[in-house]
Amino acid sequence: MNQSLTDTVLKLTNVSAYYGFTKAIESVSFELKKGQVVGLIGANGAGKTTSLKVLLGMLKPATGTISILGMSRCSSRLFKRIGFAPEDATPPEYLTAREYLVFLSKFRKGENINSVQQIEEFLTWFELDPDKLVRKYSKGMRRRLILAQAFLGKPDLIVLDEPLNGLDPMMILKLRDRLKLYQKQGTTILYSSHILTELEQTCSDVVIMHRGSVIHQDSVENLVKQFGSVEKAFSAKIGAA
Repeated sequence: MNQSLTDTVLKLTNVSAYYGFTKAIESVSFELKKGQVVGLIGANGAGKTTSLKVLLGMLKPATGTISILGMSRCSSRLFKRIGFAPEDATPPEYLTAREYLVFLSKFRKGENINSVQQIEEFLTWFELDPDKLVRKYSKGMRRRLILAQAFLGKPDLIVLDEPLNGLDPMMILKLRDRLKLYQKQGTTILYSSHILTELEQTCSDVVIMHRGSVIHQDSVENLVKQFGSVEKAFSAKIGAA
């Protein structure tokens, strides 16, 4: 176990949030330590995406506290240290892949990092045509480009919302290896997905949400030992909720 796991990177404590008069999440609490890959799982409407929006400052919480990389709220300085791949994001269609990554690299941390070299590496690794306009990209290629920008600047925290949507099997395997590499380097990753078998392969821990609340958080190792798989653990916890 990584000794740096004593460091809390992200912590939500009793966080509730509304859309208008409708409560979306209630008293949500969970935390991530440095070097963890944590899967956020739950059925549609469980509150996963809302929780991500709250912790990233996109939705104001009604109650509770948030600590992210030692800060109580998101700021431009904090966002330099975070990589985020939203589920439904679409890059600007009038830019090429290279232009898009060059533009975003100016807002990421690591002035000592060779952004040009890193951008070229990601364009190659994600198998993206650097000079093709985004409007000519397929859905899968656009998804890869959104994922590529999340890794720019070697962020301390990477947040992925349904990252596998539109990816082919080989790219899913490559992404799994990339996440494991970043974990070894101390990056913390929060990974929201419906594909529980992939989370079992990738994550160290999972947070299970149901009807807007966290009902369980545990290591993948413990859940597999107790239930046989993350899928069976999820089914048992939801059934008992």
